[in-house]
Amino acid sequence: MTDGFVAIVGAGPWDPELLTLAARDRLARADVVIVDYLVNPAVLIHCHPRAEILQRVRGPHPQPGQANRPSDRLDQARVNELLVEHARAGRYVVRLKGGDPMMFGRGAEEARYLADHGVRFEFVPGVSSPIAAPEAAGIPITHRDHTPSVSFVSGYEAYEKAGLTVAWEHLANSAGTLVLMMSVKNARANAQRLVEAGRSPSTPAAMVRWGTRGIQQTVVGTLADIAERASEAAIRPPAVMVVGEVVALRERIQWLERRPLFGRRVVVTRAARQAGGLVNLLTAEGADAVAFPCLDFVPAPPDQRRALERALLEMRERFTGVIVSSPNGVHALVEALARVELDARIFAGKEIAAIGTGTAERLIERGLRPDVVPSRARAEGLIDALRERGSLGASWLQIRADEGRALLGEAIAEAGGELELIVGYTTIRPSVSPLLLASLQAVDEGGEGYDAICFASGRTARHFVEATTEAFGEARALAHLARAKVIAIGPVTADAITALGVRVDAVAERQSDAGLLDAVLRTLGSKT
Repeated sequence: MTDGFVAIVGAGPWDPELLTLAARDRLARADVVIVDYLVNPAVLIHCHPRAEILQRVRGPHPQPGQANRPSDRLDQARVNELLVEHARAGRYVVRLKGGDPMMFGRGAEEARYLADHGVRFEFVPGVSSPIAAPEAAGIPITHRDHTPSVSFVSGYEAYEKAGLTVAWEHLANSAGTLVLMMSVKNARANAQRLVEAGRSPSTPAAMVRWGTRGIQQTVVGTLADIAERASEAAIRPPAVMVVGEVVALRERIQWLERRPLFGRRVVVTRAARQAGGLVNLLTAEGADAVAFPCLDFVPAPPDQRRALERALLEMRERFTGVIVSSPNGVHALVEALARVELDARIFAGKEIAAIGTGTAERLIERGLRPDVVPSRARAEGLIDALRERGSLGASWLQIRADEGRALLGEAIAEAGGELELIVGYTTIRPSVSPLLLASLQAVDEGGEGYDAICFASGRTARHFVEATTEAFGEARALAHLARAKVIAIGPVTADAITALGVRVDAVAERQSDAGLLDAVLRTLGSKT
């Protein structure tokens, strides 16, 4: 056996909140993640920043020497090889599969391959789409007044080609609910088989596409006409087909479609590790929230790290206090304190200023309660707050990103004070999955489009425009943006977006995830 390990993990049907705690734990530990194309990229926020993500998409086998790029088209044979290669190299590997890995997936086949090659593995069950999709559509698959049983069936002919026939006569004459997976292409043939085997053509039936997503589609009919209705509604995979009297209950208990943002696709451009809060808030209101990270953070250069350590060692003698500009700045501050073996006691008698409530909350979590939190989360607000306290002309240490405005330093100098500005972290533009990029295209271009996009900084807006321009060309990228509502977290971000030539439709009244959600609701819908 090898020292490496493979966890074959179910990611659930799509909704990122349906990821299990066990799956989240495995993703946090993973050195390598091999992910299927039907997995919501938002769940990858739980991965370690240095984890290697390999995206499996449909298409030809990758060219030699290209298998370690996220854009590779990995077939099943190559996936099996990669699982063994990385495990034998001593890595902790997560094989992330949509739904549950053992429900009409190839989890068992992959496990057999691992066992044959002496690789240790485990299964982590996931919420399966044949249960979750009907439930999200308001269709219970069992009910005390209608049916005591349910059968899950493959509607895909691959099983028949392998000599594994479906017992249509048994299914047709059972009293239970039928849930057919992979049945869009064969909906008409499968419905006909059930009718010919004895099931009444008037039996209620439904087709549910993209179950648990904010763009979920549900078509209801009978066995006699469900295929025609699904075709008219342009239902495409992935979808499940539900057959049985329980379908009629949807009329009374459907719930997802009644949420205010249902049917709306909203792009979240925050850094992957910071996107989860807003994604979950939007999902709870019914939106199809798209995690599209346009920013990532790396440690500051060594010279800046050493400068911060020196400044902290000299805090008592040199500075009136410290200004922290973002939650990432808080992380840089705490890390530097640990490196020089200091703690919160060095700020006794000093002032701590936080730009923004998110920064203030992160400071409090780390045992550092800020003295100054301006009502306006921008440099102008902090300048006013320090002036009111009579400390604008003091000596300050500021920790921020590698880019920012010079306004604060100029105001402090004009008031007779001093500001030592130290870069606590550097921002970069991360790579984005080609699948995720393609999904942003308009529906008539083969994508799913988007109704709104949230920007939490000018840099995320710039990086988004750069990434989409490289993928689609400037004209198409800007046309996609023009069709959507553009929402900024605050006025500084709004100004930066406008400078890119992009229209801003709304500005959050509170510079937080909750503020962005309120702005989306005002722009696209309203609370009920």
